[in-house]
Amino acid sequence: MRRALALPVLLLALYAPQVGDASAQACIPDQHGALVCGEGKAAMRVLADTVSPSKAYAFAWRSGQGLTVSNPPPDGVENLLIRISDGTVLARLGGTYWATGEARANRYDLAAAWSPDNRSVVEVANSRWDSDSFAYYRIDDATAAKLDLRALVKPVLTARLPPRNRKGNSFRVRTDLPLTLDARGRLGFTAMLYVPKGETTNDYKVQVNIRTRGGKPSADVVSIRRVKAD
Repeated sequence: MRRALALPVLLLALYAPQVGDASAQACIPDQHGALVCGEGKAAMRVLADTVSPSKAYAFAWRSGQGLTVSNPPPDGVENLLIRISDGTVLARLGGTYWATGEARANRYDLAAAWSPDNRSVVEVANSRWDSDSFAYYRIDDATAAKLDLRALVKPVLTARLPPRNRKGNSFRVRTDLPLTLDARGRLGFTAMLYVPKGETTNDYKVQVNIRTRGGKPSADVVSIRRVKAD
């Protein structure tokens, strides 16, 4: 590990409690086999690839237009962390991904990395150029505490670039490579800094250690290793 990482970078201020919705609605399969919670404009559609191993929690999306439209506008979509048994919303996520079973958001993706106990999850919400949201959620009954990992990791990676190259970079967590969260809160992933449409990409393998005390998660960056871009 380089000297720049000799002292861990601690993140406390970017923790925020998330309050779930007061109402809950049952989740049932739609004609495409995906779970839909509620009806009409309040309906939420579960994103199958984000369901926790226990099948208790998942990411979902909803829109002010409901779920019947084939192309909701980006500003009309909301991503959520929900409890599948009754559709309770535990937290509002940072992305705007959607999928109807017949169509999906173009150049957007949403990934979930679950802890082995199914009580923690990391969200990666990517748009065309950036990770719009990179966050950790710790579930406690009907709520989830959020920790903004993007605000922690991006400045640490940017500081490793020469000063002349630090402006204008996009930050993106690679969802095409492993993203893992173990039982001890160790998060491993690959992230990249690059100038959109530029020729140079800076890829890094990163480990972040996350802990929760008194219901409040915090994290530190413990290792960064430059790797060759795929």
